[in-house]
Amino acid sequence: MNRIFLSSVIILSAFNLYADTKWIDMGSNPNDDVFFIDVNSIQKSGDSYTFWVKTNNGKRASNGALSAISQQAINCRSRESITKHVIMYDDVDGKGKVIASADPKLGWYPIPPDTIIWAYYSVMCNK
Repeated sequence: MNRIFLSSVIILSAFNLYADTKWIDMGSNPNDDVFFIDVNSIQKSGDSYTFWVKTNNGKRASNGALSAISQQAINCRSRESITKHVIMYDDVDGKGKVIASADPKLGWYPIPPDTIIWAYYSVMCNK
């Protein structure tokens, strides 16, 4: 009985997570990868914004992924970004089987101009 209740809570929580998302198309890159930002996930703290990004790959990645959902952060003052968490899926739109999940330890890095992360920076930091 407790397992059924716990399973129901997990399923309803997952449904509510997706029910609260509002993905906005942010464009694509030369590889035909398409990027979306969940505007309902944007949180401001000081000079930084944290938000979720969905990427639909133009072609299947070497690990079999067709999409990824990642948590990103941007610091407006320093013009840097960081990837906090990534989940890769074998189908588009963050659906299908989870292929990989990671918390990259890359640290903050400068935001290069004319990239998708620059587009996020420009919108959130009003540049």
